[in-house]
Amino acid sequence: MLAIPLSTSQIDAASKFWKEGGWETKEFAQLKQVFPNTHDAVKLKAVVLNALYGTNVYAIDKVGDYLAKTLRTPHSTGPELVEELVSEIKQITNRNHHSFVAKYAHFFISPDFPILDWYAEYMVGKHLGPVQSKNPKRYLRFVADVQKLKELASLTCDCAQLDAYLWVAGEYWYWKEHPKVEINAALKTQFERLGENSDTERTLRHLLGIDASSARAD
Repeated sequence: MLAIPLSTSQIDAASKFWKEGGWETKEFAQLKQVFPNTHDAVKLKAVVLNALYGTNVYAIDKVGDYLAKTLRTPHSTGPELVEELVSEIKQITNRNHHSFVAKYAHFFISPDFPILDWYAEYMVGKHLGPVQSKNPKRYLRFVADVQKLKELASLTCDCAQLDAYLWVAGEYWYWKEHPKVEINAALKTQFERLGENSDTERTLRHLLGIDASSARAD
């Protein structure tokens, strides 16, 4: 049983909100169209991802070279690949870059890799409560938790659809608990307008699992 329920209609609302709000990163689709093979233009893909998503990989040139070399040789194909790449990249940057690697894997290797970021982890944790995985490896733990969430909520959505929900909901509920925290400015503007009755705000309220009256009361 989930600590906080999650419905398929909330995932559908997230997909609608994502599409109508223009949140999709078109540059990734363009890169994949021009360079469809996973081992093509690896450094370029890494640089664009790092710039657009602000994943803070400062030695991106060296990291890009490493990724290009690794993806041209035999390597893991499951979620273990992310952990392996994070471990190797840490030798270059002295930091763990789970978010960067997970995003790269999702967008440029296989869409079956769940997208990891802090807000997605936070939101999955709120839904699962005490049944969260205890795996010490961050990405493997996140993948297990995503699968558990989909199972308990009877979801059939793909990773991108679930991520659209987790990111928006995670930003909102963390912001509600910490009003002074800096979150995505465009999202914050829409969060502050939740009492309005536009189609966008109705979709957002549905995504978040709140109604108009509770939004106004807040």
